[in-house]
Amino acid sequence: MSLVLGHIHYWLYDQIKVVEDREVEVVDAFKEKYGQDVEGIASKVREEYGELKGDTPLEDLIGESHIHPWLEGAISTAQSREAALVRELKDKYDDQELLVDTYRRNGAAVAQEGLKEIKSNDLRTAFELLKNTLVERMPCDRLSAVVKSEEDIIVWRHDIKLHIEFWKAAQAPVELMHQLYSNWIESFITTVNPEIKHERKVLADQYEDIFTI
Repeated sequence: MSLVLGHIHYWLYDQIKVVEDREVEVVDAFKEKYGQDVEGIASKVREEYGELKGDTPLEDLIGESHIHPWLEGAISTAQSREAALVRELKDKYDDQELLVDTYRRNGAAVAQEGLKEIKSNDLRTAFELLKNTLVERMPCDRLSAVVKSEEDIIVWRHDIKLHIEFWKAAQAPVELMHQLYSNWIESFITTVNPEIKHERKVLADQYEDIFTI
């Protein structure tokens, strides 16, 4: 490895694993409802976009590779594969309700695990937990920024290409991406604190996640 692995590298890898675990849950939910053909769809997507990292330790995966490009590629792969899987399942089964329900269940489950790490569930703490969990891009890309932070409101603004570039490249519906991610975020944040409200506003060149209490 070009550098010693540090906290930020494991932090990013944990975010990648959140996406992968969600993918597994989506596949399991569709298999339960529609049968083993779903496994074939998932296998085809993974053959094209790369296999899941699973429980393999980060240091074993990186080997002699440079850390930064490896993580950047892994973030891209996880999001692209997720988008392609959603596209295939939507085209085959057209069950948007099951997708939304699965994303919501996953968001709540991930938040329940995160609650073990925090001592307060005020707005700022809940948002920081979300921010530490939800994969974006490499921090140096700076595609997201908090543009308003007060006791009762946080506005998190994103460059329009964040996440969207992967969904467009996979020819997956961007509107569905916003719906699924918004539901995941809402389920996550309300599990941490039921009094927090979430709204996503999509604008021409950016979109915002707005949290109020």
